[in-house]
Amino acid sequence: MLAHQTYSFESRLSDQLQRALALCAVHLPDAAARVRAFLAHFANPDPYAGFKAIPPAARAMHEAVLAGRGEQAGACFLLAAVLMGVRDSLASELMTRLPPRVRTHQLRQFARMANHDEAFLPFCRLYSDVFLKEFGLATLRLYAGASSVIDPRSGMGRSMLWKGGLLQLPGRAWLFARAGGFKPWFEIHVNRLYQDEFNEEGRNECYRCCVDLYELHPQALGMIAGSWFYDPVVEIISPHLAYLRTVPEEGGARALFVSHDEQAVKNATATSEKRRALQAAGQYRPAAWALVWPRRAQTAWARRHKDTND
Repeated sequence: MLAHQTYSFESRLSDQLQRALALCAVHLPDAAARVRAFLAHFANPDPYAGFKAIPPAARAMHEAVLAGRGEQAGACFLLAAVLMGVRDSLASELMTRLPPRVRTHQLRQFARMANHDEAFLPFCRLYSDVFLKEFGLATLRLYAGASSVIDPRSGMGRSMLWKGGLLQLPGRAWLFARAGGFKPWFEIHVNRLYQDEFNEEGRNECYRCCVDLYELHPQALGMIAGSWFYDPVVEIISPHLAYLRTVPEEGGARALFVSHDEQAVKNATATSEKRRALQAAGQYRPAAWALVWPRRAQTAWARRHKDTND
């Protein structure tokens, strides 16, 4: 069944790629060659460069398209890059090395992305968060993990030691010392275009994916994440979201205060009238928090919480 589904979406992917290249060809006669050259610049990512890192040569190529052909050509170029990236990744050696659990999720995302057409063009801006996550998945610089995407080349700045004040400094320093340092860590992110599995089981599956990926990335120190919903007060205001912090904490993770900032306010109040009202009344001050889950503790959690299908 899986082989049939893979063949089906590969056929769809081929059609969409040819369509995207045809759109590019209106502006760029050598579109296919340019897209292949663009992708080649991402072939050997820096071990500590996260998914938002754009190689200077790739950035220059895209800027040349924008300067010479305009925004529409640039968007078509990036759409073709996503689709060609998926096609190349399907045939890559790295795809064969993915743990079975992760490969299943990756194929699900590839099947979804094979439907990208002109409707995806508004997201095709080189520094758009949506584009970078889709392109990261397409090129296997990000891995699919049910509720989230997993960046295997992230890290934590040393400034994190000071963000909780002097009283928390020793504890934070000990946390990172025991884990092995500040990089590299897996970092998980929500993908705005795919939230079908953003629930407790989808999140647990993401953690299992991280653990399976440690074999492929033995240098990884653990998993980190950042969001307003790791704030302990969210458990009181929005108890249905408590699992996002409590499940990892029960498995040995630590939630660390980062800052009060406008982005945290924007994100925390975007989808909840209750949180908006409490924030407006001065009864809730959204904050950015970080989740830090050392590898050993996360691996032990996964052993205790195996998927029933394993």
